[in-house]
Amino acid sequence: MIHIEILSSSDPLAIGLYEFEYDHLLIGRSKKNDLIFLDRELPLNYMTLEVGADHKAPYLVVRSLTRAPFFFINGKKISGVLKVRIGDVIAFGENKIKIISFQKTREESDLSEAFSAFAKNAPELKFALEFIEEVLVESEEKGHHV
Repeated sequence: MIHIEILSSSDPLAIGLYEFEYDHLLIGRSKKNDLIFLDRELPLNYMTLEVGADHKAPYLVVRSLTRAPFFFINGKKISGVLKVRIGDVIAFGENKIKIISFQKTREESDLSEAFSAFAKNAPELKFALEFIEEVLVESEEKGHHV
């Protein structure tokens, strides 16, 4: 579970508290991301936040997904991968995210198994979902807002 607050954004309607019930959060401009920023300067897939756990305690890692990776944590320029703590502020472009809380979920769910079972029982719907995904990706690549 990852609980964040968007402090500032190029989209003022995005400002507020968000809670995600899973351990991995994909951030960027793509509509496939868990957290979408409508900032044209951001790559489609910009960074991830991921909860991990070792024998001591859970931890949260921020990881850049771009070739020229950098963002700011508490005002300090960072690149690559870094563990972050509760209260840390991650800034990129016009956007600022504050880490409110995080914890490792007890049970990971593998959606690929659920999708496979769904596709087996309703193959015509699997085709429709794949087609919709292709159309959205193509439209996004052409710069159309979907």
